[in-house]
Amino acid sequence: MARRGNRRTGGAGPLIGVAVLTALITAGVTIVVTDQRSGAVAGIASDISGAVGGVLMTPVRWGESVVASVGSFFGGASLNQKLKDENRALLQWRDQAKAMAERLDAYEKLHGVKAEQLPQGLTGRLISESSGPFAKSGIVNLGAKAGVKVNWIVMNQNGLVGRVIAVGSDTSRVLFLADGDSRVPVMGETTRARAIAMGDKTSAPRLAHLNTPALMRDGERVMTSGDDGIFPRGIAVGQAGVAPDRQWRVRLASSASPIDFVRLVPPSNFPPPLDPVTAPTLAPPPTEGASTTPVQGGVLPLAADAAGIPTAATPEAIRAAQASRSSEVEAARAAAARLAKERDAAREQARQAEAARLAAESRNVPVAGAASSGASAPSPAPQAAPAAASPASPPPSGAPKQ
Repeated sequence: MARRGNRRTGGAGPLIGVAVLTALITAGVTIVVTDQRSGAVAGIASDISGAVGGVLMTPVRWGESVVASVGSFFGGASLNQKLKDENRALLQWRDQAKAMAERLDAYEKLHGVKAEQLPQGLTGRLISESSGPFAKSGIVNLGAKAGVKVNWIVMNQNGLVGRVIAVGSDTSRVLFLADGDSRVPVMGETTRARAIAMGDKTSAPRLAHLNTPALMRDGERVMTSGDDGIFPRGIAVGQAGVAPDRQWRVRLASSASPIDFVRLVPPSNFPPPLDPVTAPTLAPPPTEGASTTPVQGGVLPLAADAAGIPTAATPEAIRAAQASRSSEVEAARAAAARLAKERDAAREQARQAEAARLAAESRNVPVAGAASSGASAPSPAPQAAPAAASPASPPPSGAPKQ
């Protein structure tokens, strides 16, 4: 009986161990698939999923390396020749890049340009990935103990990978560029066309809000623009192209090879100015009866006795100056109207005097038919003297000759 009992107990031990291991694996996979992205739960979840995911992803990484090795073995000859050609081209580009870098440094020193230096950062390894219908993220084996914080930038040897959205003690969760919540401001390297790289769970995020679609070139290199103040300027994102859906998209450079080792750098986060902006000190409004002095360089008064502009630009002083100027304008208008009336009265008096003079002249010279008509007519021109009328007529007899 004792032997039978021992056999039964020994047979149940392995089953319990398998059940516990299965439960742990199931819990780890559930936490990985469940994309917790914020708060303390996200940090704990990233730590647990990092420990479990590191074990689960090891065979996957090994299989990928084996497949890559076999493929490189069969295509070694053509790949070797291709690499030689690229090496010769890269040597030429290296010389040109050195010359341009030296020239750029000289220009920046000459004009006092402050260049954006990319921090050194930390190097980690992507130990697991989680993917869902609208989510795509991963776990990095660096956390708060290493100094990693939220919004740190993650990149590999090819380009930008994403940013940190949750931090645990030993691991961090990275939001990839292909995730549906990813938004990165980018620009074209040649055309400087601005856009927003919006992830949509594909390997080529969409370039939304493109300001100059006509200038963007197919195959143009796309990099971060740094307009959001988080992503540093100039990090490679990919190449632009028109997708079959006739939308501009960017083929991610980070997906050119499997993402393994990554580099984490702090964001830009330009600090605000230290000196607070203070409101200017205003002078008190002028008291009643106090003389005001016009502001030098301000609006000049129209006359010597016009109202001056107060030195204190307060609403009460401005209203008082406007009221004083309005009263002066009304007084000037009244004086102009009075002068116009006096001018019209003087003209009327002159007209009446001229009419009286003409009437007096018409009464001194009689006119034929004036009595019968009862109306005075203008007198005809006076007749000339008889002696002056005919100067050629002989003088009368007995008159002395001149």
